Amino acid sequence: MDSLSQVQQEIKSTLEEYESLKNVESHINEIESKLKLAYNNLKELSKRLDKELKDIENLEGISLKGLFYKTLGNKEDQMDKERQDYLEVSLKYKEYKKEIELMEFEHKLLRKKLNNLPELKIKLEDLKKKRTNEILSSPQIHLRNEFQEILRKMDTSILLNRELEEAIEEGEKAVKLLAVVSSYLRKAGKWGQWDMAGKNRRGAYMKHQTIDKALKELPRAQHQLNIFTRELKDLGENNINFKLNMVQFNRFTDFFFDNLISDWIIQQRIKSTINNIESTRDHTQRILLNLKQEKEHNDARFASLNDEKNHILLS
Repeated sequence: MDSLSQVQQEIKSTLEEYESLKNVESHINEIESKLKLAYNNLKELSKRLDKELKDIENLEGISLKGLFYKTLGNKEDQMDKERQDYLEVSLKYKEYKKEIELMEFEHKLLRKKLNNLPELKIKLEDLKKKRTNEILSSPQIHLRNEFQEILRKMDTSILLNRELEEAIEEGEKAVKLLAVVSSYLRKAGKWGQWDMAGKNRRGAYMKHQTIDKALKELPRAQHQLNIFTRELKDLGENNINFKLNMVQFNRFTDFFFDNLISDWIIQQRIKSTINNIESTRDHTQRILLNLKQEKEHNDARFASLNDEKNHILLS
């Protein structure tokens, strides 16, 4: 086996120190969880302690010193159940308090050790960059090519992740806007059939209002769907495994206006339009689910590539 370069040796020692501090960090988190529980228990015991003492003072009117003296005295002089309960809670309280003090002391010491972690992390990243340059200029062709391929795959993964995040963000905006349009139409549908003779003017007015609101939101929803579609086209270049029915999005507005303007007095047409909108929203949500699953897989691939990269940096 070839001897390690100076940079590799520094990485090795720094990494050992870094991992040691990461273990310290994990232990600190564990202590903090225990402290949180202990503080709550101590608070409850303090309440019980006050209650038990108050009960005793009400019953006997004795001093605290006399309480402990009689409780620990011979059998004839032992205190009644209230006094014994107080002593039991008092001992538990002191035990918890001592335990908390020890944990707080340990926590303080470990925190001091952890102060070096950020600086150590920066040092480790700097050493890895130096080692990367060493490998890329190495005469070992196989090692160099392997490392370059890993870096290329990582760059591709980063780009894909960015595009996935952008597509997910735009898709979620589209889903929200479609839900708004659907909500307005459902409210309109609740007012029943249109009465063109004017017998139900309030119903007609309210239906006009909700339809107008839906029509106002519709262009925004269609615009957002168009943005989402463009993001999906970008992802298509990266071989994402799903197929978007573009026709459904393109015909969405035409379908809406045909139903609500040309024939909007018919209640069934409103229901049909709602079905179309919700079908579009469901389709968008299914695509979003695929995108999120693909992002999870991509994150896992990137983590694996990063592990391979770090392994080579120490090889």
